[in-house]
Order: sequence, then C-alpha cells, then structure tokens
Amino acid sequence: MDFHSMRLLFALLALAANIATIGIVVIGFAGRIGPSGLALRRRVFGAFRGLELWLGFGVATTAMLGSLYLSDIVHLVPCTYCWYQRIAMYPLVVILGIAAFRRDQGIRIYAASLAGIGAVIAIYHRIVQAFPELNGSACSAGVPCTAAYFTLFGFVTIPYMALSGFLLILALLYVDRTNSAA
Repeated sequence: MDFHSMRLLFALLALAANIATIGIVVIGFAGRIGPSGLALRRRVFGAFRGLELWLGFGVATTAMLGSLYLSDIVHLVPCTYCWYQRIAMYPLVVILGIAAFRRDQGIRIYAASLAGIGAVIAIYHRIVQAFPELNGSACSAGVPCTAAYFTLFGFVTIPYMALSGFLLILALLYVDRTNSAA
C-alpha cells in the first residue's frame, strides 16, 4: 500500500476506535441507569469477557506498528510530543500482551496509568496543533510539534490517532474491570 492509502487506513481505524470507545462509555452509563441498562451492559460487555486485554494488546500493537511505519518507512520524523506518546504506548504492547496471555487483571492499574498519561499528552499535542500560539519551547525548530504532517477529514492528525488508541485501551480496561466485578 502507498502512503496515502495507509494514512487513510490509520484515520479510519482511529474513527472506528472512537465509535467503539463512545459505545463502551454509553453502555457503561446505561448500566447505571436501571435494570434494563444493567442487563444491556452485562450482555454486551459479557460478549467480550476474556478478550478485553487481548483487544487492548491489539490496539497498542496497531498503534506501535503504525508509528513505526510513519517514522521508519515513510520517514516522518517524530516531534518531542510524539516521542512522549510512543513512550506511553510501546510498553502497553508488552504489558497488555503478557497480561492477556496470563489472564492477569491486576495489570489494569499499570496499563491505565500509561494510557491515561499518553492520552493527556496526545490531547495537549492536538491542542498545540490547533492553536500553535499555545506551544511552549518543548519542541525543536527542526520538527515542530505545531505542524501536522497530514490532516484527514479536517481533524484527524497523528496525535488524534494516538489519542483514539489510548482512549480505546482505557475503555477496554473499564470493560475488563466491569466484567471481573460481575
């Protein structure tokens, strides 16, 4: 696949992650409203019982491979904030992979911490891209954090894609916690 097809694929995966995350959040709230919402949450979340950590591992792996594709194949040089997001995402591949293999729900706090930190960095990075005047001196002149290598659909940039991955991982960890408590 050429670069234009790959970036479209990455953008569509980010949007699919957004839809899945919103769905998880809505169903999670529905489970707090009443008996019918609770039944819906149990039925939908229960369908993923035992797969939550594997799905999180898949999201983290896809994000890692996507970032490596952009830097090592397409030769887009990551900015400072992109590196910070990678520092949060790459360990999630190992942590979630081992946890899924061992069926270790105790990993949630560690994975959620990394995903939460990564999400905050991605949010800030996306804001800096939208409002360059807010950027401090964290990024170099050679690879400015304010510049977007590409923007699809008017809002999907690399930090947006990373944010989508981090939020979906957090949502999957919530499903795992909910299923473990049931």
